[in-house]
Amino acid sequence: MIRMKKFLFFLVIISVPLLLFMNARQSFKYERLETEIDSYELEQKEWLEENKKMLSTYSVFSSPARVQKITEDNSDLHISAPGQSIIINIKPEMEGSSE
Repeated sequence: MIRMKKFLFFLVIISVPLLLFMNARQSFKYERLETEIDSYELEQKEWLEENKKMLSTYSVFSSPARVQKITEDNSDLHISAPGQSIIINIKPEMEGSSE
C-alpha cells in the first residue's frame, strides 16, 4: 500500500512539470500559427488592393471616350467598312458537357 502511494506521489510530481511544459509548447505553436495567419491576411489584403487598382485602371483604359480619343489622335487608325472585319466568337467548353 505504501508502495502504491509512493508511486502515485511520484507520478503526480512528474506529471505537473510535464503538463506545464506541454501547455507552454502548445501556446508557442498557437502563437506561431497566429503570426503566420496574420501575415497571410496582410498578403491577401495587399493582393485585393492591387486587384482593385488593376480593375480601376482597366476600366479607365477601356472607356469608350478614351478609345475614341486614341483613334482621333492616331492618324494610322481608321474605321473599317462592315465587310472588312471578321468577328470570331470562341465559347469555352463547359466541364462535364457531352456535346
